[in-house]
Amino acid sequence: MNKTAWTYFTAQRWAQKALQDSSVDPAAPQFLLEQRHNWDTTHLLLHNRDLMPVMEQEWFAAAVQQLLKDVPAQYIVGKTTFYGRPFRVTRDVLIPEPETAELVDWVLATVKATAPLRVLDLGTGSGVIGITLALERPNWQVTLSDVSPAALMVARENADRLGAMVRTVTSDLFDQLAGTRFDLIVTNPPYIDPAAKDNMDRAVLEYEPPLALFADEHGLGFYHRLFTQVGAHLTANGQVFAETGYDQEDSIQELLKKCDKNATITVRHDVAGKMRMMHAWDFSGAGGN
Repeated sequence: MNKTAWTYFTAQRWAQKALQDSSVDPAAPQFLLEQRHNWDTTHLLLHNRDLMPVMEQEWFAAAVQQLLKDVPAQYIVGKTTFYGRPFRVTRDVLIPEPETAELVDWVLATVKATAPLRVLDLGTGSGVIGITLALERPNWQVTLSDVSPAALMVARENADRLGAMVRTVTSDLFDQLAGTRFDLIVTNPPYIDPAAKDNMDRAVLEYEPPLALFADEHGLGFYHRLFTQVGAHLTANGQVFAETGYDQEDSIQELLKKCDKNATITVRHDVAGKMRMMHAWDFSGAGGN
């Protein structure tokens, strides 16, 4: 195909043909164009017959080659959409998944909106959880923390661009949050067993940050530290919401009871009946008890 004659429609047809024998999501080329121009699907359709500028043709052809090398489309274009808002993403942060939006849904549906809560997004990455909560509940005082300074820079940029009033703290779990208590802690932590690498998608394994994916103790290392320390950082009625691994339902509940016999936990499952997130409260250390 002569690229000088590309319209947005013919460019997408070329991309579909280039990707047809690969494992790449066939919707990825459309995603790239929509994110590049801040278009929705309707606006892309409206531009389908427009000629694509030559420089954009070159960018698009190169982007498709990156897709064929399993580079996630979100990293190629440098952003994604979460909860209807644009978020910058780099290889220093995870690409948010639908389960993370479901976690935010669960928090917003469960926690009373009227109280001016102190909230911590622990291991914030790109900031999607904490920034979304701050924008959906403007009376909440939200802190974003991450052990990675590079990730926290991405979160800060997203917060500033979206007008979210949040505080950012570089911290390994609670080490820079001593003496601070929160009404609500939400986290999407590393929880993958390093031994599971052989079963992971190449795109995730090669391009997403290992620090945000893997935990020792067969994937439970972060949770072990969290359950041991979190009571000292929650108010008397403080709560924790978190994403989990699909195969950790029994092990996480056993670990919680081992670390804090007074704590209560409830879990949520996906359509396949696997646990994907948890909600815990009544930690024995909460409120200084």
